Amino acid sequence: MQLSKLENLVYEKLKKNNISIFRIKDLSLLMEISRTKAYNLVKAMKKKGVIKKVGKRAFALRDTNEFVIASSINYPSYISFWSALSYYGFSDQMPKKIFLATTKYTKDINGFKYATLSKTRYFGYTKIDDTVIADKEKAIIDSLLFPKYAGGMKEIEKCLRAAINEINTERLIEYALKMKSKAVLRRLGFVLEHLNYKSRIINKIIKKIGRGYELLDPNLRKKNNLNKRWLLDVNW
Repeated sequence: MQLSKLENLVYEKLKKNNISIFRIKDLSLLMEISRTKAYNLVKAMKKKGVIKKVGKRAFALRDTNEFVIASSINYPSYISFWSALSYYGFSDQMPKKIFLATTKYTKDINGFKYATLSKTRYFGYTKIDDTVIADKEKAIIDSLLFPKYAGGMKEIEKCLRAAINEINTERLIEYALKMKSKAVLRRLGFVLEHLNYKSRIINKIIKKIGRGYELLDPNLRKKNNLNKRWLLDVNW
């Protein structure tokens, strides 16, 4: 459907100002028009397929990248877990949902899944173009914290194997320690040892794993296949 002169002006102005995600009030300010007129413009352009609704009171231009939308409509948040591992080419699968980390509980929005992290665990992300995304090492560490958002421990091990020549191992260990999670340290140490990493790297982790047993993959049933070195039930 053809755009009216005003609708075309709105579209061009949004493009010119690199505004991918906006709300009615943003459009009102940009075009210097009333909110009622801005609402009617959005309604008309949405009907013509030029604009799409992407969240509560948020809209985006039709061709806006889904990663940009996902990391923009809920602040603060960044792409992580399986989505980031796939983005970096460590996983050969692209999950249907886009997984993100945030510091506040948020319901799923349009296929975007938000995992809540404490503020002390909310670090290790960067901006690539208009997308806020975990760096390579943090994507792995986040996944070890919540394996269910990365396809499970088998998939995470496969990703870590693929990433072996692209990640900074020292940073990986630093991030794991900073998470203050014994489960993350145990899972990381176990997988690194499985992949024949150097012993000095392993030794930095094993001193911090604490006591008691945990599941290697918390989303699978117990097997009572106990690994005494890493205090894990190797249940994959």
